[in-house]
Amino acid sequence: MHSKFLPSLVLLLIPHLVNAHYIFDKFFAENIQELKTNIRQPKVVDPLLDVTADDMRCNVNKGLASQTATIPAGSMVGFELDTVIFHPGPAAFYLGKIPEGETAATWDGSGPQWFKIAEWGGKYDPEMWDFEPLNVRKLNTTIPSSTPSGEYLLRVEQIGLLIPLEPQFYISCAQIKVVNGGDGVPASMVAIPGHIQPDDPGLLLDIYHPIAGTTYTVPGPTVWRE
Repeated sequence: MHSKFLPSLVLLLIPHLVNAHYIFDKFFAENIQELKTNIRQPKVVDPLLDVTADDMRCNVNKGLASQTATIPAGSMVGFELDTVIFHPGPAAFYLGKIPEGETAATWDGSGPQWFKIAEWGGKYDPEMWDFEPLNVRKLNTTIPSSTPSGEYLLRVEQIGLLIPLEPQFYISCAQIKVVNGGDGVPASMVAIPGHIQPDDPGLLLDIYHPIAGTTYTVPGPTVWRE
């Protein structure tokens, strides 16, 4: 049950919550309980703030990952945080197809090679926007069964909307190799940065003052799930 004082209370707590950051530092899958060595580990827990920066691809990393995990198409994959998601906001998973001549261990994520395979959004609530990926430690989806075999970067993006008009981006990339894939042709291939515009309504939403009858669209391209 919501309290009519909840939005005001959260606004009062913002100075204390703004430093409560987190990182996606573990990978898991149906055939892998937990793995860190295939993730390009972020240097710090601080979020990214500039949606136009190259660091939006895979965050500011300590270096490339030392391993590439083998994942069958159609199977579950996910990321785990070092804590829970504190900041309300949407999330999405992307796959970046490794270009010819590169590997998952060498590609810098540039070019229109990315497509979205899952997203978690929000729904209207009269007191405060209600976002699905909140107070959870893990996010997971499945690799579409028609995804062509090959090496990819699997990217998670969670957008914290705690501070109105100042979205925070929490991002990690895992190096994977998809096997037993299909012949699907991913749609809405995008470059990162460029997949989200700075004036996207999904970034500028004031979650503390919902407007009746409105819906929320997760920023970025449409989800491909063939």
